[in-house]
Amino acid sequence: MNVFQLFIKSTYSPRDIAKTRFQGIGKAILYVFLLSVLFAIPTAYYVSSGTVQSMNGFKSVLNKDFPDFTISNGKLQTDEKKATESKANGFVIVFDPTDAYGTEQIEAKQNAIGILQDKFVLAIDGQAQEMAYSMMPSDLTKKDVTAGLNQNKTMIVTVLSVLIFLVTAAGKFIEVSFLALIGLIIKNAQQKQLSYQQLWKLSAYSITLSTIFFTIMRALETTVPSEFLVNWFVNFVILFLVLKELPSKKAVA
Repeated sequence: MNVFQLFIKSTYSPRDIAKTRFQGIGKAILYVFLLSVLFAIPTAYYVSSGTVQSMNGFKSVLNKDFPDFTISNGKLQTDEKKATESKANGFVIVFDPTDAYGTEQIEAKQNAIGILQDKFVLAIDGQAQEMAYSMMPSDLTKKDVTAGLNQNKTMIVTVLSVLIFLVTAAGKFIEVSFLALIGLIIKNAQQKQLSYQQLWKLSAYSITLSTIFFTIMRALETTVPSEFLVNWFVNFVILFLVLKELPSKKAVA
């Protein structure tokens, strides 16, 4: 069977999954990568869309609400003499040449961007990261910032998508490896003669159903109660049924 046929049959047929124990390990690894791509698509889409909207909102606020400025010699320089706050796509954007705001004040706003007197601060879910202007290799103007947002949008979205895939793939490989360890316990209880590598291959296909289900839930932005437990329960049941399809060890006379 090709990968697509295996993908379909792995959603409902423990007997067909059981046959994959004789496949090469490379095919199982490729299959896990493909599952990872599928599982990462909804998250990558929503994160990328949110990032683009945030960048567009930030650019709009920068152009409409904030005065011209230059970042030079590690300082924010502008004719504006007071701090300004604006909102865009759930982010609070603070422009402060007066040193009235610090990192703590930006962090307290949960999701915020701070263009402060001597540093740039980004806070997401109350966790702030800052970068001092003195670390910049050259001067920066308001026009440079807006131009940079336009030029780097595609690159930022691409990097985010790749990172999401890599994290997802790592999670899936760990999931398969741990499920194979559970399979060692099941195969001993059922008296099956299998190596860990064979169990790993069986586990790779056994996670198909749960992966498809949670991919759909993520695409619909639907929260599943006790997602972790549901995921592992489904994986365990599928692997258990797969191992039941295999012949047991012959009893010694």
